[in-house]
Parts: sequence; C-alpha cells; structure tokens
Amino acid sequence: MSDMVENVQARQRQFAADASHELRTPLTGLRLRLEEARIYPEQIDLCELVHHALRQVDRIQDIISELLVLARLDVGADDVPVVIDLADFVKDEVGKRTDGLPIHLNLEQGLIVDGMMGDLARLLSNLLDKAQQHTRSAVRVTVRGEEDEVVVIVDDDGPGIPAEERDRVFGRFSRTDSARGRELGGAGLGLAIAQGIAHAHNGTLTARASDMGGAQLMLRLPCFGSSG
Repeated sequence: MSDMVENVQARQRQFAADASHELRTPLTGLRLRLEEARIYPEQIDLCELVHHALRQVDRIQDIISELLVLARLDVGADDVPVVIDLADFVKDEVGKRTDGLPIHLNLEQGLIVDGMMGDLARLLSNLLDKAQQHTRSAVRVTVRGEEDEVVVIVDDDGPGIPAEERDRVFGRFSRTDSARGRELGGAGLGLAIAQGIAHAHNGTLTARASDMGGAQLMLRLPCFGSSG
C-alpha cells in the first residue's frame, strides 16, 4: 500500500510541475511584452499588443479548463449517466461543428451506451479536433457494434502517428517531435482527457494506423446492459 501511495504522490508532484510549466510559459511571454510596452511605450503598436495579450489569456484559460477536467476525472465523475444512442449522438455533435475539413459519417443505428453526455461530447470533440488539425482532405467517423461493445472510430488521411508514439500521445502534456504530435499551441492534454473519459466509462481509447493513410483513434465502450 505504501508503494501505491508513493506512486500516486509522485504522479501528483509531476503533474503539478508540468502544469506549472505550461502556465508559466504564456505568462512569461505576456509579462515580457507588457514590460517592453512600459519601458518603450513609443515603440509599441497598441493594437498588436492587445491582440497578443488576449491570445495568451485565451491559452491560459484553455489550459486551466483542461486541468480542471483532468482533476474531476481523477476524483471520479459525479454526473448521472444517461442512455445514449451513439449514432444519433455522433451525428448531432458533428453537425454542431462549423469549421474544419469535411467529416464523413458511417453510422450503424441502434447502438446504445450508458454515459455522461457532456463528457462523451468533449471526448468526441477532442478526437475530431486532432483529426482535423492533421488531415489533408477529410475525416471519417465510424460507429459500429462488435459483440458487447460499441466502437467509435475517427480516421484521417494525414501523416499518421508513428508506431512508437501511439501510447505516448495519450500522456498528459504529451508532445512529440513529429508534425502530428505538436499541439499547435495547446498544452498536450486533449487526448489525455479523451482517454480519461473513456476509462471513466469502462472503455478504452487507442491509436493505430488508418486505412485512409493517416491515424485512427478507436474508442470502445460497453453496450448498454452488458457487463462491461
């Protein structure tokens, strides 16, 4: 038991250190620009400074929001689960998106899961965000049943995820040197949150190669009524 406690404490310390670093980076950049404006006010473009400051504030807010989601997942969700038809759910969530490249749907009807609507919406949104960031032309979402599971698959035709990085991309604050691994300014928490939500629903989330040529993110959830 003591080893388990020490392991948890070590993870908490590492998480706190990583979170502090992620927040310190935009704050340091923002402070530097503001100090320059104070010292050399005649050389500052005020509109550009405000734009930069707001961009950094947005980044800080995003990081804090994601950290709060992870903290909630760590202690366990307290929302009441509802019965969700995944085909209808995916269709509705994709329909809310107004930007990005096309998303093609291949949905098997009548597949039901028991889950938290808001968390599953965030999970799907995070997967689609990643796919659309890296795809070349389109994203495909598939919902199908396999025995006592419902499978949701997000495919893209981008550069893919190297085999040696397919586990690491789900780590907290994970970034890789590949074009796909960079978070485009994010904290590297999107896939960690998605996998945390999957585990909270007694499911799994994994990455592998797609038949479209890019990456495939596969979510497996127990069917409603199954033993899970």
